[in-house]
Amino acid sequence: MPSPSRALRAAATTTRTISDSLTLPRTTFPARASAADLARYRQRCADDLYAWQRVHRPSSPPSSSSYSSSPSSQHANDDFVLHDGPPYANGAVHVGHALNKILKDLILRSQLQRGRRVQYRPGWDCHGLPIELKALQRPAAEACGAEEEKKAGSMQDAPGEEADAARNVSGSLTAAEVRRRARALATETIQRQMESFRSWGVMGEWERPYKTMDREFEIEQLGVFREMVRKGLVSRHHRPVYWSPSSRTALAEAELEYDDRHECTAAFVKMPLVRLPKVLQRDGMTSSNVSALIWTTTPWTLPANKAIAVKDDIEYTVVKLSDEYLVIAKDRLEHIASILPPQSPAMQTVVEIVTGTELKGGACFNVFQGTESPIVCGDFVTATSGTGLVHIAPGHGMEDYQLCQKAGIGPVLAPVDDEGKLTAEAFPGMPSLLAGLDAQTEGVRKCLEILGNQVLVKHQFTHKNPIDWRTKQPVITRATAQWFADVSAIQAKAKEALNDVSFTPESGKTRLSSFLSGRSQWCISRQRAWGVPIPALYHKETGEACVSDESIEHIMQVFKQRGTDAWFEDGEDDLWLHSGLEKGKWVRGRDTMDVWFDSGTTWTTLSERKDKPLSDVYVEGTDQHRGWFQSSLLTHTSVGGEKAVAPYGALITHGFILDADGKKMSKSLGNVIAPEQVVDGTLLPPIKARKQRGKKKDESVNDKPKYDSMGPDVLRLWVASSDYTSDVAMAVPVLQEVQQALQKYRVTFKWLLGCLADCDPIASTQHATDLTFADQAVLYRLSHTSAAVYAAYESYEFHRGIKLVNNFFNNDLSAFYFEICKDGMYTGDMATRRRTQYVLATILDETMKWLGPVAPHLVEEAWEYFPQQLRSDEGSPLQQTWEKPITQTSEDMEVALGESHSLSAAVKLAQEEARRAGDLKNGLNCKVYIYGARVPQRIRDWEASGQLAAMLVVSQAELGSEGPTTSSAWKYEQGVVLNDAKDTVEPQYHVAVLPPHEEKCPRCWRSTAPDMETPCPRCQHVLEEQGRNLSPSRLRIKISKLFEISEGLGIRHCIARHHVLAAEDLLNSRLDLLPIDRDRNPRHREHKPWHVSGGKRLSNGALDLIRQRLRQRLPFNHNDEKEDLLVPISRSPSSDTETIRHDPVERRSLHHRVDLSAPEPDPGGIQDPIAPAMHHESACRRVAAQPVMLRPDIYLAKPREVAFAVLGVVLVVAPEETRHARVRVSDHHLARFARREDGVAGGRV
Repeated sequence: MPSPSRALRAAATTTRTISDSLTLPRTTFPARASAADLARYRQRCADDLYAWQRVHRPSSPPSSSSYSSSPSSQHANDDFVLHDGPPYANGAVHVGHALNKILKDLILRSQLQRGRRVQYRPGWDCHGLPIELKALQRPAAEACGAEEEKKAGSMQDAPGEEADAARNVSGSLTAAEVRRRARALATETIQRQMESFRSWGVMGEWERPYKTMDREFEIEQLGVFREMVRKGLVSRHHRPVYWSPSSRTALAEAELEYDDRHECTAAFVKMPLVRLPKVLQRDGMTSSNVSALIWTTTPWTLPANKAIAVKDDIEYTVVKLSDEYLVIAKDRLEHIASILPPQSPAMQTVVEIVTGTELKGGACFNVFQGTESPIVCGDFVTATSGTGLVHIAPGHGMEDYQLCQKAGIGPVLAPVDDEGKLTAEAFPGMPSLLAGLDAQTEGVRKCLEILGNQVLVKHQFTHKNPIDWRTKQPVITRATAQWFADVSAIQAKAKEALNDVSFTPESGKTRLSSFLSGRSQWCISRQRAWGVPIPALYHKETGEACVSDESIEHIMQVFKQRGTDAWFEDGEDDLWLHSGLEKGKWVRGRDTMDVWFDSGTTWTTLSERKDKPLSDVYVEGTDQHRGWFQSSLLTHTSVGGEKAVAPYGALITHGFILDADGKKMSKSLGNVIAPEQVVDGTLLPPIKARKQRGKKKDESVNDKPKYDSMGPDVLRLWVASSDYTSDVAMAVPVLQEVQQALQKYRVTFKWLLGCLADCDPIASTQHATDLTFADQAVLYRLSHTSAAVYAAYESYEFHRGIKLVNNFFNNDLSAFYFEICKDGMYTGDMATRRRTQYVLATILDETMKWLGPVAPHLVEEAWEYFPQQLRSDEGSPLQQTWEKPITQTSEDMEVALGESHSLSAAVKLAQEEARRAGDLKNGLNCKVYIYGARVPQRIRDWEASGQLAAMLVVSQAELGSEGPTTSSAWKYEQGVVLNDAKDTVEPQYHVAVLPPHEEKCPRCWRSTAPDMETPCPRCQHVLEEQGRNLSPSRLRIKISKLFEISEGLGIRHCIARHHVLAAEDLLNSRLDLLPIDRDRNPRHREHKPWHVSGGKRLSNGALDLIRQRLRQRLPFNHNDEKEDLLVPISRSPSSDTETIRHDPVERRSLHHRVDLSAPEPDPGGIQDPIAPAMHHESACRRVAAQPVMLRPDIYLAKPREVAFAVLGVVLVVAPEETRHARVRVSDHHLARFARREDGVAGGRV
């Protein structure tokens, strides 16, 4: 049998040996994450991360608070606080929720990267009509089976169903029972929604969310109400409000939607003038033949008419139609004439011009009430629509109400009940004609019928009309007794507070300011059971309301003890009356607070911060300008001090979700996409199954389609990639692009991890001064891209940051640097690999920070497979602080990049022509010849340094002043125009792609070899270098193949990264190294004893010395092994054994007991005194799994020999002058080496 050294040299040219010499990427990082692993990564990157940063990030003493004063929610002045706008606890989550929650999480994680401690306490809005209505439907659903319940649940959003529930079901239930059902529904919904939010990797205080139905929260909310009452901002009035007959409650403006195509019956009605103004007392005009012509789209409000409004500066005219006179605005004559029936006589002008001021003082007759309606002037009257005269019903319009209040006209009449039906008050003379009719349908028809000839024309009219945001039914304006907050008193202060708020987008400030300007009163009372009760008591006889400070305080104390449900459960209990009220004379009200008042006081869950707003940012949809943003500002301003301060420092608004056609998603259109469809991949086409050649299809195999589940990071990347400041599209093509980008990140991380598996950080750093232009260029682009991404994240423009990230991955890495560096990484020498690894490690470290906020599951998974020796002491990339990159634009580098890209583009064009012609298959199988008088000097420098061929990814690259002189089988040329040559299109120089003149190297495949059997000179140098510096893993592989050992000497265990790296460190320290690996199943509790020679071990000083030498890459000196470095092994009092433990960092400490009395017979006949190997479970299961970070324990095994235990392998190390050493490999084979010869292991086996 030949000696190993001769055999290795003889086998070096064989195909098998050459392939073994390639340093291909090695990692077990999976191509796709499994569902089982995702749960583990989600726990780490969300819940664990949030808990970690609350403890480890710097903080100062928190301030006191009430509802928010628990330790987990207190925050320091430097905390970044994102206050959660509470989603409604009603129904399943949708993609709108995903956009909102993930956007918030992106902001939090970007702040966490900047070293700040963040606070995010999720919340839920639990009260209100939608939850109440759905709760009322539950008995029907509960009576069904699971499938029927699902169907019933899908119908709960139907307007008709909810309207029926409000009308029919609630009447048979007590308020206490309604509240019980609503609370149960809200609790269940919160749990389901929370599970969804957490599954998206959103971090926060999920164990302690705030809920507006919690007793503590309700007390804080009532405290805000009490403070507003103290300041005189809350009062009760009989005023017109938006009223929903379908929901039977008042609505706030934020609860309205608008139907742009609402169709109604409009009418031109003649209102007889019973008192003529002086200007009309002429030309035969009397109170019996003159009428004011009005136009209305709500004829059902005519019974409530109290006045007719004109405008003082509008010119009116009087026309004669048949035998009667009509007062009409002059500008509306033409329109009125056009709508008259064809058989109508022509209108004749009697009085040319009459001003509105001259008409003032007259009065019309209300047929329904039998009363006069005076003519008054109103600023809101126009001559651009209708007739220029407006019918005024103060009980059915806020402008009408304000005008009548100003004119002293009353009382307010609104003859419509809670269900939107006319009452007997509508026609007191004949109440049965209108009472009980639906005002907007039958009531309109009957009112016009009663008016008879007073109706000049009626017609169908389409216009924009408010509808109930939940039931989608029309909303009316109706005067009722309600509680109002006086917004006009704090309007200026609230607007002033916005000056210190930043808005994203900036248009948000104008939008919010306009809503504040258009609002003077806020109706905060609702006539529903499920809500926070307004703590008002009413006198039984007079109806007087009591909301004194003493009364509210007393009621709040009862709420603290019994909860708000007791308000609806008790009878006439004097317990609710404070000592100053007469017993038995007062009853509790049944009104509840507007849900916008609930959510508007969620800032009470936050702690005060010195010189800072309560929350750094609010993030919600653009509809919240008239909702939560406004209500939070109004309540906080109402109870705040003299200084105008908003509860938020910044407002970020996002748009709505649209489908592929740009339509808003809704169930009625059937275009709703569930977030789960995106996460599990079912929204995209299924994966095509690979056909197995030569195998028959197994009929028993399930033929269900399989989908490419990319996990929640797909959903997160979609959010990050979207410009949320406008409406966001979600469609299959969009999601496919997102999925491809995420897969690009994953395969890039996989390749980088594989290339860095054997990276020596010290050696790589030493080669950082020898970087090529490609190395420098990609690091330059990395630095500038990183700075731009940092700035984009800092301004919350995540879509801009992701665009930069994708460009870097696709263009700078895949299309540029990776193509260049792969040859050196796979086939180059050690110096090339170490230099490239330095660059790749820098890229991996930085790109993981880019993607940390966006794809935390992917980053956490990649970190698990991160090479141990490259791990940062700061922990996971999600825990690390991302310092703002400092970059300077280099004009020289920018020019060099332009020259490089121009040259590369020209070469690729020439190669593409060769491919189309069939002359070229692989880019390496060609030679590039560059010629011309104006070839940049930098390209000449690249050629002189040997970089040019690698940069162009070709076998050879040459320069010349003239074109190619030698004949070639084929040739393709292209001219090169430099990027900065803007004034000319003439090429500065030319490139020619030619067939190579040398043969293809069997190892690197470049056409630089003398023949097809012999490696090229570079590869020969690398093979020689590998022979001189065999790492343990490569040495074991070569030995196993040389001696045809099929089991590979336990390679599965011993080529784990941590083994190889430790061995390479020792080899590079000029130490003769031979591995001794004792494989043991960690599940077996019985361990064979190991003999320790001499009863001594290395002291701590010796351990520190060896570690220092290893770290400094210095050889060990046997003179260092003084006797005082050896200390006796202490024996256990119970046995002749010593317990050797892992480092405390290890969670599951393993104990190995060492028998000091009986040596273990060596199977090779050699007594080897060695120390116990400490095994790592995951290293035995998966060699590329992340090893636990343990401190290596080093023991003295024999004079001038050290046993080095590293997570399961014992490496016997001897000083350089030692001529003999031994190795035992696993439990399969025993190999012995006699001595070193020419740098290659020799001896026999």
